[in-house]
Amino acid sequence: MTGATGFVGSHLAEALVEKGYEVYCLVRPTSDPRWLQGLDVRLVYGSVTDEQSLAAAVREKDYVFHAAGLTKARNPSQFFEVNSGGTRKVLSACKKHNPSLRRVVYVSSQAAAGPSPDGRPLTEAHPCQPVSLYGKSKYEGELATAQYATDLPVTIVRPSAVFGPRDRDVFFVFQLVNRGILPLIGSGEKWVSLIHVKDLARAIVMAGESAEAVGQTYFAANPEPCRWADAGALVAEALGKKCLRVRVPLFVLSLVAAVAHVSSIFRRLPPLLSFDKIRELKQTHWVCSTAKIASTLGFAPHYSLAEGLRDTARWYGENRWLK
Repeated sequence: MTGATGFVGSHLAEALVEKGYEVYCLVRPTSDPRWLQGLDVRLVYGSVTDEQSLAAAVREKDYVFHAAGLTKARNPSQFFEVNSGGTRKVLSACKKHNPSLRRVVYVSSQAAAGPSPDGRPLTEAHPCQPVSLYGKSKYEGELATAQYATDLPVTIVRPSAVFGPRDRDVFFVFQLVNRGILPLIGSGEKWVSLIHVKDLARAIVMAGESAEAVGQTYFAANPEPCRWADAGALVAEALGKKCLRVRVPLFVLSLVAAVAHVSSIFRRLPPLLSFDKIRELKQTHWVCSTAKIASTLGFAPHYSLAEGLRDTARWYGENRWLK
């Protein structure tokens, strides 16, 4: 698998080990393997952009789970180099060096499909209309996967917004709520589909193992979307905090993004908040349907939203992330 040192990937590696698989993790030499420590996996050094390392990595494997990807980048071209170009190279390596494998699972993103234009949960049949460069790069990865569908048994899984232990993206909400502030972005209500990372890992494994999933695309999320404000209230409940709801205008986010962009130039790191991310945050309905994955694969989350947020808050507390 790729992306095993990341948030989603490390949980996927755990789920595969628990299922009894012998797991090989393609990791960059500069990656931090802390989440894999103590886990019975084998590290293979390389990169999704390095064709030579990919050739060695995919040989004699039964499954390839491609979970690597950039969610932040200093340069927009990096999204496409890794998320779409890297996916194409993984697929090419599989075709050249292991065409008889059982499955290739590409972990995409709801961002590839884009937000719902009318508030109704998107289905897999809805045309993809990504609004961010990140989303477009993941969508290009899906197109590449579809092009290899005649040569390889491929499956695409599109996670909704993911939260859980080890996450640093939704973590900022926990930080602010812990300090008594619940941020509400822009005007009006915003709706979102969410999934706990352990449920997502199960969904990805199920999609990889099911014969019915060959050639298919699945959204993975909790069945019921929720209002962002309600999710924030559940975070406050999980932390045992009372918080003030603060409406954050989009122009304020743009100012923060501008400062973050300048700072990233000097720090040589991706900005903590980018204009690309703001294009996603200002959307009203990031909602998707889970009818297909439920009916064809029998997937149902183990964690309700409230239970999942309590589990996440407990992990942040135990690991001293919240101060």
